[in-house]
Amino acid sequence: MAIRELSSDRKYGILNRIWPHMPRSDFDTYVDLYDRYFLFLEEQISLIERKSILYSAKSIDDLASVIDQIRQHTYKKKSELFANSSDETMRSADMAIRVWLMVHIEHSTSGSASFYQWPKTMPLSLLIQDWYPQARKPGAEPRQISQSFSIANLTRYYGFQVKWTSDLTQHLSIDWEYKQITIFEHAIALRNHLAYPDDCPLRMEFVQEAVDTIKLLFPDDKDTKAFLSREGRKFFKIPFGRERSLSLGDFSHWETEISQLLDVWEQGPSGWSQLRLRPDRSNFLEYSTFWAAAVVLLLTVISIVFGVAGLVLAKKALDVSVKSLDISVKSYELSLAIACAEANATETLPTFC
Repeated sequence: MAIRELSSDRKYGILNRIWPHMPRSDFDTYVDLYDRYFLFLEEQISLIERKSILYSAKSIDDLASVIDQIRQHTYKKKSELFANSSDETMRSADMAIRVWLMVHIEHSTSGSASFYQWPKTMPLSLLIQDWYPQARKPGAEPRQISQSFSIANLTRYYGFQVKWTSDLTQHLSIDWEYKQITIFEHAIALRNHLAYPDDCPLRMEFVQEAVDTIKLLFPDDKDTKAFLSREGRKFFKIPFGRERSLSLGDFSHWETEISQLLDVWEQGPSGWSQLRLRPDRSNFLEYSTFWAAAVVLLLTVISIVFGVAGLVLAKKALDVSVKSLDISVKSYELSLAIACAEANATETLPTFC
């Protein structure tokens, strides 16, 4: 189902089922920001269509109805939400959470241990508590974050790569072996959760922090704009209504991941990236010293080259001079021999003949 090709009215109708408090004017203003989200919805519906026997919901409208049922009864056990608690219905509930709250719930009978699971005996309100962090330790020293700390600079100077995800619980997970940072790509969904909190059971502190990580890692600068343009993302155009925080103490759920990235950042770039001037100019002394030494070395090499070339030319000039002298001597001897061959040479040139 190509949701992206539907009419604006139909697109708004779908989003309004997910966020009932969203007015039409809001959708019309930011319609261009939903391309990735609509693509994600298409992928989930395509999955249902390919394995329709596994789901009771067969369309986006069916999923929207499931979302509405869950939203109205978040404190009910999963098995009590629906008249039918079959595996097909439970899988549809898991899929509804995926397209609504952007958390990949894997059905408990799938045998997968890589995703969150929603047991039949657990209400959604209790399940989502697992997504929240423990309270921060009191008295922790706040750590300041560099103004130039960003995904664009981490990829440019530190060799990191970005992997985009539609699973909010995978946001900011780091694969250190491959230096890969996973980033949640549906920031427009986070904005909607903030704008319409009555439509979302997630704690707003959790959603706000997710937004704050996006603001932190994608600041409004030319390098980030260029990076997002290459990646085809439109984060800058999303009106989050929050300022960028540069204190690690403002983060709790993603504090560990940000702290680990800061550790790498503060160690400085590695490899050839060390030769670049960092955005915050913190390595200006080393940078200027290296390139000054490089210029001196280059001038020294050039001087040596010209010195060697001068020696070669001088040697050739000396060889020419020696040959010229030899020719002059022979010419003199020839002239003397001719002069001495005259009849009265011994009388006229007694010294030479």
